[in-house]
Amino acid sequence: MRDRKNRRSEEDNEPVDLIGYKKELGRIKARKAAITLVLLLMLAVVGVVVFFSIRNHVYTEYEVVGTVEWHPSAGATIVPFGSAFLSYSPDGIHCTNAKGMDVWSFPYTMQSPMVEVNGECAAVADRNGRAIYIFDKNGLTGEISVNSPVQHICLSAGGVVAAVLDDVTTTPIYLFYKDGTQISYFRTTMSRSGYPFAIGISENGRLVGVSYLYVDNGQMTSKVAFYNFGDVGRNETDNLVSGYDYQGRLVPYISFIDNETAFAVSNDGLMLYEGAQRPTNIATVSLHDEVRAVYHGSNQVGLVYFDKTGAGRYRMDIYDKKGNPYSSISFDMEYDDIFFTGENVVIYNATSCLVYTIKGKLKYEGGFEDKVLLMIPTSYGSRYQLVTEEGIHLIQLR
Repeated sequence: MRDRKNRRSEEDNEPVDLIGYKKELGRIKARKAAITLVLLLMLAVVGVVVFFSIRNHVYTEYEVVGTVEWHPSAGATIVPFGSAFLSYSPDGIHCTNAKGMDVWSFPYTMQSPMVEVNGECAAVADRNGRAIYIFDKNGLTGEISVNSPVQHICLSAGGVVAAVLDDVTTTPIYLFYKDGTQISYFRTTMSRSGYPFAIGISENGRLVGVSYLYVDNGQMTSKVAFYNFGDVGRNETDNLVSGYDYQGRLVPYISFIDNETAFAVSNDGLMLYEGAQRPTNIATVSLHDEVRAVYHGSNQVGLVYFDKTGAGRYRMDIYDKKGNPYSSISFDMEYDDIFFTGENVVIYNATSCLVYTIKGKLKYEGGFEDKVLLMIPTSYGSRYQLVTEEGIHLIQLR
């Protein structure tokens, strides 16, 4: 018994090769790191291949992967509203989701309802009326009564509403939170500023851009003015922080791409402005053809013309936020609407659809089985919601 104890004690006292152990441990860690790196590289290569395969894939047909029953109300106008849509008429407005269910509805009586949508916020006003209603995805958030007829409204992504009214001697412009609380207002006159021709608001509701039309020495002229309703604008008269005159030109369109980028379209030019506090003109693109329609995405501006080159009936020129030309798309199809979604631009009407990349590569061309009232993008690039007279279809491009 004592001999076994002595042998065990001798074994316990044998020296340990720490240097060799550390070297072996280092080799094991190095092998694991190498294997991990190889796997990551393989996954990256597969990801790049899949990405470019999807990006360059040309679709030839679509498959209906889901349908729910829904029928439009007679005389209703339908517009997208986030992942849902709105249908409105002089009698009221309804929000319907992709399952065909009414999320909310609100009755009113209007002669000529105007609806502005930005993401999941919407505003409704009666042209020449005195009421404005503001909604989000859950329903009514604010109700506004004004003393003068409403002429124009625009809406930020957060639900801030800018409203142009028509008074006897002045043209007031009001700003409201989505709960209806008044933020600020200022008054313009024909003699001082001109008549507000177009209005736009930044995504956060801080900046408002207004295009004024006035007469200068017998010539119709425009002015683009920017108002800041944050801290910077509080110290300026009427919150005016910058302005640009365009002699002899009409500027019927102004809008914001984001909180720092705005653009305006005149009869002969595209003007880009940049700045979160005091927007400045960073680029002016000369236009030689008459613009038929204006669209924009999160990073692009698209202008549609009649195509005089003969390549198609229409041409859409796409510019980036700096005013640099991005691509030009010629097409023959008569269109009801155009929208940007991700890296694509979709052109469609009730019976047909074209999908291009923003670089001008055709991704899909085809017809619809049912008359389409509205086409809505989804979070998955090749899937769309089709709102038709017979129901709501989820389609997958193939």
